[in-house]
Amino acid sequence: MNSTKKLLFFLFLAFLSSFLFAQNNSVYFPYFELINTNKDADLQYSTSKLLKSYIENNHKYAVLIPERNGQDYFEDEGQAIALEKAKDIAARYYMDGEIHNLQGVFIISVGLYETATGERVWHDMVKGTLEEDLDPLLSRLGRSFLTAKTAKTDIEIDEVTEYDSRGIDLKQIKVNHFIGLTIGGKYLFGEETLSGLGLVYTYDASTFLFSLNFDYYPSSSLLRDGAFDGRELTNGSFGLGAMFPLSRKRSTVFLDGGLEYGFMTAKRDPKFSEESDSTQGGIGLYLGGGYLINRNSTVNLRIFGGVSVPFYTLENQNFPGFKFGIITSFAR
Repeated sequence: MNSTKKLLFFLFLAFLSSFLFAQNNSVYFPYFELINTNKDADLQYSTSKLLKSYIENNHKYAVLIPERNGQDYFEDEGQAIALEKAKDIAARYYMDGEIHNLQGVFIISVGLYETATGERVWHDMVKGTLEEDLDPLLSRLGRSFLTAKTAKTDIEIDEVTEYDSRGIDLKQIKVNHFIGLTIGGKYLFGEETLSGLGLVYTYDASTFLFSLNFDYYPSSSLLRDGAFDGRELTNGSFGLGAMFPLSRKRSTVFLDGGLEYGFMTAKRDPKFSEESDSTQGGIGLYLGGGYLINRNSTVNLRIFGGVSVPFYTLENQNFPGFKFGIITSFAR
């Protein structure tokens, strides 16, 4: 009986140890190695601490950095030594990082290794000009850490670097002003759908995007109860609105809303009706949303839909509708 209890006790300890090891999300990181650049201890320390902060802010990992003696540059200790130190402090992973200077382009490379086996489980690399691009590059590396994302393409809107802006791969620049063309339609509730065009000016203020737009839906012969009643409607509006992106990614869902000054015209065919033409205009409200693609690119695409509610009537009738379409915008 005692031997059975001992066996169960040792099995429990083995299970507990394996469980605790699996839950150990600590990473040993012995500072960036600076290659082909000045051995700047302050730069080495600040970049390493920044990457540590970005990883810990985005993921449930603790990055352990060795203590420094004064302000001395930390010499690279080699992978074998680093792995042994990682084992000594029971870290699950060991990470190495290098910052290269190649003809004015700084290349940041980071690799992650299993302490138990020495096998590399993750690697990522980004490029930039050090002075302007360092912080956003480290932020992107911290977010892509141990994921299937890559720091090269997983870019939030305030992380477009100077290198990206002149790079061939992303074709991105820092812009705020866009001119766009709208192609879409408007379904008037209880009526048929009008097709239309529009122009849009957009200003990207980071947290919000503000827009001025003009939409025009030309005359369309509308059916009522399956029969033409001799009336054609024309609708248009000037709008002032704001968009709120739900994330800071390059492509994101957004909410949209604003005020509109619209007009509605009813034209009559004398063959079908004795009533004269009439036009009415006034203020209205628009609420909607959509999906924004390539926000920080020179060309972006916006797919939208929403409800337009006029506060005025035409011939004692209100004409709310559902607007939908695609906006293609170009950096100005």
